[in-house]
Amino acid sequence: MSALSSSDAERLLRFVAEAESFGGDDRFTSELLGELGRLVPADVVAYNELDRVRRRNRLSVGWPDDDDDGDEPSDEAWELQLEHPVCLRHQQGFFGALKVSDFLTQRELHGTRLYDRRYRPWTIEYEMCVAIPSPLWHTKTFLFFRTGRHDFTERDRLILNVLQPHLARLWQAARTRRLLKAALASIDHASERDRRGVILVDASQEVEFASAPARRLLREFFPGRRSGRLPRELGEWLVSGAERPLVRRRGDRQLRIERSLDSLLLEERQAEVLLTVREREVLAWVARGKTNVEIARLLWLAPSTVRKHLENVYAKLGVSTRTAAVARFLGLLDSEAS
Repeated sequence: MSALSSSDAERLLRFVAEAESFGGDDRFTSELLGELGRLVPADVVAYNELDRVRRRNRLSVGWPDDDDDGDEPSDEAWELQLEHPVCLRHQQGFFGALKVSDFLTQRELHGTRLYDRRYRPWTIEYEMCVAIPSPLWHTKTFLFFRTGRHDFTERDRLILNVLQPHLARLWQAARTRRLLKAALASIDHASERDRRGVILVDASQEVEFASAPARRLLREFFPGRRSGRLPRELGEWLVSGAERPLVRRRGDRQLRIERSLDSLLLEERQAEVLLTVREREVLAWVARGKTNVEIARLLWLAPSTVRKHLENVYAKLGVSTRTAAVARFLGLLDSEAS
């Protein structure tokens, strides 16, 4: 297994430190993609967030020219995803860095519709992608393109694989900052029944400020806590580093807590139906119109296994048809995203 050189390790550490210091509300800017394109030499770098279930474009950023107008991809572009070997592997649950040349020689690539419609117009010859682990209804992918005669290297792959968890953390931190900013902006007219609240804490975990919704959520999800102090479970989570959101359930309700510096964002949601990861994957492909046989091929399963997963889904969702299961599933996704 190849290892990073000392110079590459230094460049990686510098990139992560500088990226974290940006601290803005945007997930990833064109400027940050440019830095990535210098770290992993590329002529073009793009970042896309897609809802592959509903076929929606959530976000597109590019470098060097971030002139994407936000238009939705065409039907052909969505279908090309199933011909793109790297894209297909990401949709099957493998999120590491992959090159198109891992699957196709240049001669084979030049004979594909993918090359004719996607690469040839932009004189692209090589592509490498890495994704933040995500479900099909909110994929997050970085794409690196080269127009010259040299493919991406194993050093480039290693750089992206090492960076992947840092990119995921940057995305989560930006999301928390945006939600926190929105919650702070609404404090003056917030109702106690609002689903989102804010807590400011000091170094000793004393509550310096808690919005009305936050006080209600603490009472309801942490009964018996001492006034003015964080609940013990919440304090222990902070001491541990609070790298992942803290989730607490109460009946059919769920409380999600995220940290941004000395601020805590509390969000109340309906507890999600407990579908397994595989059941959600199967249902996402059903929502995209795939048959059991097609889903089995895409997920490397037996058709009987797909059928069994769907039977479990029907029982959990309280439905009896594919159409009803998809409608219920899409409703759950909308609820979770709200």
